[in-house]
Amino acid sequence: MQIFEEFIEWIAIHWVTIIIILHISLSVMTSVHVLLFKENERTSLAWIGLVIFSPVMGTLFYWLFGINRIKRSAQKKHPKAQKKDFIQQEKLIEFHHLPKNWHSAIISGHTIHPVNYVADNSVEPLINGDTAYPAMIHSISIAKSYIVLSSYIFDDDYLGRQFVDALAAAHQRGVIVNVLLDGIGIGYNWHQSDNALKKQGVKTARFLPAISLTNIRFINLRNHRKILCVDGEVAYMGGMNLSKRNIVKSAVHPIDDVHFKVTGPVIDQISQVFIEDWFFATGESIQFPSYSPKTQQQIRDKTVVARVIQDGPDEDHNKIRWTLINALVCAQTSVKIMTPYFIPDQTLMTSLHAAALRGVSIEIIVPQYSDIPFVDWVMEANFSRIIEHGIQIYKNKRPFDHSKIVIIDDIWSFIGSTNWDARSLEFNFEINLECFDTELNAKLTAMFTLKKQNAVAVIDSEINNLSAYKKIRNNLFRLFSPYL
Repeated sequence: MQIFEEFIEWIAIHWVTIIIILHISLSVMTSVHVLLFKENERTSLAWIGLVIFSPVMGTLFYWLFGINRIKRSAQKKHPKAQKKDFIQQEKLIEFHHLPKNWHSAIISGHTIHPVNYVADNSVEPLINGDTAYPAMIHSISIAKSYIVLSSYIFDDDYLGRQFVDALAAAHQRGVIVNVLLDGIGIGYNWHQSDNALKKQGVKTARFLPAISLTNIRFINLRNHRKILCVDGEVAYMGGMNLSKRNIVKSAVHPIDDVHFKVTGPVIDQISQVFIEDWFFATGESIQFPSYSPKTQQQIRDKTVVARVIQDGPDEDHNKIRWTLINALVCAQTSVKIMTPYFIPDQTLMTSLHAAALRGVSIEIIVPQYSDIPFVDWVMEANFSRIIEHGIQIYKNKRPFDHSKIVIIDDIWSFIGSTNWDARSLEFNFEINLECFDTELNAKLTAMFTLKKQNAVAVIDSEINNLSAYKKIRNNLFRLFSPYL
């Protein structure tokens, strides 16, 4: 007892020295980790400054939110046979009769992400939950063998319960159902939908649970993918979560969005992403049915050449950023971007400006007000830099628009879950579809044009007339854009 009392007395006398030694030790250890593993110089300097000048708390904040890479055991442990049909073999690049100016992009695209471009697909835009949800629930209701569903947010509202009931009914009639939900996204709703599914016997899993002793340092890394595949016959993907707010006709605070119904052989690439995510989350390997066309007419009606681009803070890091840069180099006439958050890094912004300097028309639509006010402030701080060299940016006056599409010329489009910000491009696991098809581009261009009619252009006078307070606020938050 005396030894313990002496120890407490020693701590009371030397507590300042102990804290200083602890701070220096933690700061050195953390700063070394930053130097070894952070690629961006400005971000590295910011983290080291935070660690040094915020004793203990800076180090804790870094280990909770600064780690943006993980080793994906799913990709290392999966049997190679599960991937052999998707990986492009050397000297077998197929151009699918696409325009010659895109051939170099296809070649470099295979280097960026060695997955085949496959023909004979159809991609149908589904505007808002009013159109997308009934189609998705119908596909679930007629499923015969297997359903996989992945979502960032799965609200426990009346819409979410419709999906729970449809998935439970499929399970009860003998369909194998696997539902993967993000460990943070599921917490957006107090009553969690995965618990409702489990009560009905549906197999669910959480991707990087928010509360976990083993994964706490990866709390900042989220699965932002939205995937529904049914029987290897139809898939749905895009940026739409499962929430009543996407039913625009009846929502109090509606969210505009677009999802996509996909048929054709590219479904196998979409389901493969789910298979890898499921294995990573559960350690369980599943065998999802492969796509098989039933008639030649079904093939003739499908004109889209497409492939999946998956991205994340793992072995797939930076694939979406490089795919966008690769496509921008090939742009000849126009680039149209629609995104809820437009905070591109310097590399992407330089690529856009380079295209504009070549005479390419570049138009960007963002929401007038997003669901995150300080992101709006950062975008506003960047407007003057964005509109250089003739780039036009428009603010959509409708309710918050969550749509994510890129359209280049009349042939190339990029659709999926990725936003133009650091969180999507650095921290999130995302899935996009890279598509070549004039008919699809015409549909997406019509949608873009319609939204632009409800938007106002950002002009120099608007930027210059901002109050000093707003300019200071906006540029202050811009300093934190790498972390938003």
